[in-house]
Amino acid sequence: MRRPVSLPEFRTWRMRDGAAIRGRAWPARASDPPVTFIVLHGIQSHGGWFEYSASLLAESGCPVILPDRRGSGLNAAGRGDAAHAQQWFEDLDDLVAAERAVRPTARVAAVGVSWGGKLAAAWALRGGAPLAGLLLIAPGVFPQVDVGWISRARIGLSLLVSPTRRFDIPLNDPALFTSNPRGQEFIRSDTLKLERATARFLYFSARLDARLRRSPAAALRVPATLLLAGRDRIIRNEPTMRWLRRVSADAPFVRTFPQASHTIEFESDVSDFSACLAEWRDRCCAGALETDSSGRRSPQ
Repeated sequence: MRRPVSLPEFRTWRMRDGAAIRGRAWPARASDPPVTFIVLHGIQSHGGWFEYSASLLAESGCPVILPDRRGSGLNAAGRGDAAHAQQWFEDLDDLVAAERAVRPTARVAAVGVSWGGKLAAAWALRGGAPLAGLLLIAPGVFPQVDVGWISRARIGLSLLVSPTRRFDIPLNDPALFTSNPRGQEFIRSDTLKLERATARFLYFSARLDARLRRSPAAALRVPATLLLAGRDRIIRNEPTMRWLRRVSADAPFVRTFPQASHTIEFESDVSDFSACLAEWRDRCCAGALETDSSGRRSPQ
């Protein structure tokens, strides 16, 4: 919705099962960038919603990738579907592997927005790629909006007889995302947004919520930052803060933007959000350069 600081290039990554994942990327401008940033979008959104924040990360000179999730946005195949929950993690692992083939010494920092926030957190807790930083923006671990009981029953039945049957994602009111009229019109007219998902996608998504909530105390060993919208109508802020503080080995940095709606990037004034994002970006880069004991990277 907001014009990026610099325009991305469109890229296609090949996954282990042969699937092509399309998305946006900002190539490295620094000669030896310490970090590669990966940005994960929400359940209904796609990378086109977050070009502005991704381009701010790219101002560091580090590469940024903003893939559209399989079955979302630019990826028309298997629209709104996931064959299994592990597929989400495998795709992230493959994306990182592709970047490391180019920059083996660079560490990875992840940004997850809304639904992408819970995926990023689960990926970090899974302990795959060691992360230089984790930024969760209104992550969807504790939703305010969810499918009703009747729909849940239908989803459960469909899992048995027709797991690829599609159901409405209960987020089709643009006002849930933003109070900014420009942002609402952008969402309303967006032909790439995901409005329906399969029964198995929604089931795996709910299982991911439960898995995150059961995470052991201090299990998250990645420096974590949490940005919340004070007027969020999609997620619940208080349980989100309590959960992240419990599962983080080190105290996370938490910042709430009191006047913001769920998609903070769509606010009329994003100066505070932009400054916070730039500070996090710079901390990740500085921390990666200082890392030498792990053997992943030594200061240059």
